[in-house]
Amino acid sequence: MGFFFLAITGTLQSIFFILAPTSYFLCLSAAYVVSNRINDHAVNAIYNWSVKWSLFVVFLYLTGIYLQDAFVYAMFAYILINTTVSPMMFITKTKATT
Repeated sequence: MGFFFLAITGTLQSIFFILAPTSYFLCLSAAYVVSNRINDHAVNAIYNWSVKWSLFVVFLYLTGIYLQDAFVYAMFAYILINTTVSPMMFITKTKATT
């Protein structure tokens, strides 16, 4: 519900706003799919953490430059996406063999 509020109010500020959170979600999802291929749990955790915050900073920077009117709404949308999307959602569960 919070994301819909942010999407509507951000789009009222700038028509291109909806592209920013959508692109952020797609990039974050792609990064988590790539992390699914990493077998070492420590490397996987470091990768997920560093990619998550690197994408957050890059998208926040780009939004600040190109969508200044909707910057605050984008920042809250990124935070909402960051806290709700987990790398565990993209891990494929395989059946245990005996």
